Amino acid sequence: MAKQKTVTVGCKLPNGLIIEVGGQSVELNGANASNIIGGHGITYNVDADFFNAWMAAHQDRDMVKNGFVFAHENAKDTKAEAREKTGNETKLEAIKPDDKANGVSTAKED
Repeated sequence: MAKQKTVTVGCKLPNGLIIEVGGQSVELNGANASNIIGGHGITYNVDADFFNAWMAAHQDRDMVKNGFVFAHENAKDTKAEAREKTGNETKLEAIKPDDKANGVSTAKED
């Protein structure tokens, strides 16, 4: 029996993502994972056919078009792409409370 082909998935969404195809689901690690690379959670050993079917079904979604979810057969390639995409912003990042552009300011003590 041939070994099942798998991929390593990178996901930059803050809480990861549960992807579903045909009643089957896989939870992808996100930026809140304990081990992240370039802001991406890395999920190993995801069935390649399953992941490719999910990508095809969601190819028009921003998270796919903007490269926030991607995969490679070789984990080294996934990690390299995650490092390359470190600066990609999902617009879901936590705000920086001291940044005046956010319209947020520290409360003044009386």
